[in-house]
Amino acid sequence: MNRLAALFNSGSYGEMESLARKLLEQQPSSGLVWKALGASLTAQNKMALFELQRATELMPDDAEAHYNLGNALKSLGRLDDAVASYHRVIKFKPDLAQAHNNLGNALKDLGQPEEAVACYHRALRFKPHYAEAHYNLGNALKDLGRLKEAVASYHLALNSRPDFAEAHGNLAVVLNDLGQFEDAAVSYRSALAIRPDYVMVLNNLALLLSTQGKSATALGCIMQSLRIQETVEAKSIFVTCVRHLHVTTDTAGVKSALVRALTENWGRPTDLAGVCIRFLKLNPNIREAMTRVTHDWPQRLSVQDLLGTDGLNVLQSDSLLCALLNSTRIDDIETERLLTTVRCALLEAVDEAGTTGRPMNAAMDVCCAMANQCFMNEYVFSHTDTEISKADELRNALVDALDAETDIPALWPMAVACYFPLYSIPGAARLMERSWPDPVMAVLVQQISEPEEERRLRTTIPRITRIEDDVSLQVQSQYEDHPYPRWTRVAPAPKTNPLLGYLSKKLPLAILKPRSLTGDADVLIAGCGTGQHSIETGRQLQGARILAVDLSLSSLCYAKRKTQELGLTSIEYAQADLLNLGAVGRDFDLIESVGVLHHLADPWTGWRVLLSLLRPGGFMKLGFYSELARRDIVKARAMIAGQGYGTTANEIRACRQYLLDMDRHENLGLAVRALDFFSISSCRDLLFHVQEHRLSLTTIGGFLQDNNLSFLGFELDPRVVSAYRLRFPDDSTLTQLEHWQSFENENPDTFFGMYQFWIQKPT
Repeated sequence: MNRLAALFNSGSYGEMESLARKLLEQQPSSGLVWKALGASLTAQNKMALFELQRATELMPDDAEAHYNLGNALKSLGRLDDAVASYHRVIKFKPDLAQAHNNLGNALKDLGQPEEAVACYHRALRFKPHYAEAHYNLGNALKDLGRLKEAVASYHLALNSRPDFAEAHGNLAVVLNDLGQFEDAAVSYRSALAIRPDYVMVLNNLALLLSTQGKSATALGCIMQSLRIQETVEAKSIFVTCVRHLHVTTDTAGVKSALVRALTENWGRPTDLAGVCIRFLKLNPNIREAMTRVTHDWPQRLSVQDLLGTDGLNVLQSDSLLCALLNSTRIDDIETERLLTTVRCALLEAVDEAGTTGRPMNAAMDVCCAMANQCFMNEYVFSHTDTEISKADELRNALVDALDAETDIPALWPMAVACYFPLYSIPGAARLMERSWPDPVMAVLVQQISEPEEERRLRTTIPRITRIEDDVSLQVQSQYEDHPYPRWTRVAPAPKTNPLLGYLSKKLPLAILKPRSLTGDADVLIAGCGTGQHSIETGRQLQGARILAVDLSLSSLCYAKRKTQELGLTSIEYAQADLLNLGAVGRDFDLIESVGVLHHLADPWTGWRVLLSLLRPGGFMKLGFYSELARRDIVKARAMIAGQGYGTTANEIRACRQYLLDMDRHENLGLAVRALDFFSISSCRDLLFHVQEHRLSLTTIGGFLQDNNLSFLGFELDPRVVSAYRLRFPDDSTLTQLEHWQSFENENPDTFFGMYQFWIQKPT
């Protein structure tokens, strides 16, 4: 045994393994040798569970054998078994600090942070300068929202071990949550001084710098992180950092990273649209084309007048443009007008080729990207009477060619798809039977196959309540005609968390009242729309059972198709009116309803219905329109009513052009600059909704007080949170609604995207 110990101490684990196996041939019942073999295998990162279990069977009173087995079980994720092993260690050796520490780690991983804290305290009672136990205690306290205590624990860990990079890094995270940004930055840099390749710290420092408005420096950090390791988290943080970047030059590597971010799905494409457009405007050819369009608008220019002799190849050569058009709708007026002109020029090129007999040499990638863009924005671009007449003629020619089974130039269906959804063409499915270039086939899948799949899914979604309220029926009709929002991709799936971990990540400062929760969480998404919300919740919540309901069957079919594409099985979709959900006989641990209640006849009635479905101590996320933030919307809606515009697609197109003309004199602000202005369904939702209520934080606060509800906090851009902290440093939990009302009065666009906040029901 002395020889085995010597080999272990010298790091000769392979030789130790060989010797132990030889000894077992002679002493197969030696618990000490089995323990040594297990130790040698563990040191070599080899599976050692059998050997360690054999050692405990032969030496049931040996604390070290149980300790080694507990560590192996924990590394395999068998946490309950690991806990049992650590308890046996403590039975035989109650003063072994490492056993108490590791038991705490296992309990923390099981979602029992309070019990873990008690274990760490016991470990420190026996070993007061145990840096790892102080560090682990800090982590558990952080998870419990006891941030100041966590800071003290991290400092104690660093007092014992100043080079503890993880402690510096996690201390910085908590300091950041506490609003101590400069101290957090110092701690992050201390961690990087010890470990320059510490990816997690580079990521967090990038986020902090971005919050402080230091976008260029933040971008440098995250690009360094991506060079070291391209993690899902780093890619997501790149999106956060770059979206606010002020662009003056094509910084090396950033534009190509943006192309990858769009094509590889690093985040929500809508978050990247603004910075991508700023980069596109650095391209002199695109910038000059935009200038020509603006000068001659609304006249349509030919391809040559617009782009010169190289025509559409000028656009195709910019890979960022095609990536953006294929990913999300454009939300910039200059770019929209350029694309509107390009679309018309493309149609003219097809018409000219048909007249002259010349081959069509248009850049196919950019033509397909234009078709994708027009489908995503639901053909929101304006058109002249002559233009739409030519598009009709081409559509008819395409139908005739399909019927006659003659050759069809690839540009024909793409040009038609820029004006009409291909699924609306008689016999469109026959296009799928032909051979096409990959970009063309991708358009056909999006415009023919996917809508057909949504129609098939209509018979698979149950209706679980009546829909009889007059306003509910009107809202249902709106979204049946225009499912909202139409989206292509969600952000990458983050690491999943159980319910409390999910909430702690979103609300690190919140004081969550303890509640019992056995098993997986039951979740209701009330008003799931086209599924972006339910899918993102489903991909973040560990083991959740999600019921997602909506009035609109069209929206639900879109949601279910996207959910199936992603392979999610935890979400059940159903058609329902939330006002009648009480009849279903189900209750929930978590309810999320964002952008829904303010479209009811009485939002407060709807809120009370949802509260009746929430279990005691349960959590709820809500989203309401702000009266102050939507002042431009109110102004625009009044102008629309005065002009008598209706809600057909053609009337919405015409109304948009009217509002853009009026904006030059009236300054309609976000009413014509918000993302929702840039597609038919979202513009209808923004400016033409059949029912809209707008609230204030004062009225929301009154409802919370009347119903004894705890306000846990807002979901906001970190830049807003940083500004609020500077204005109201006394509000350590960021939950004083009277302060937030003052802040909104001073910064009236703060909640343009709705008040989105969390509450907890009394236990």
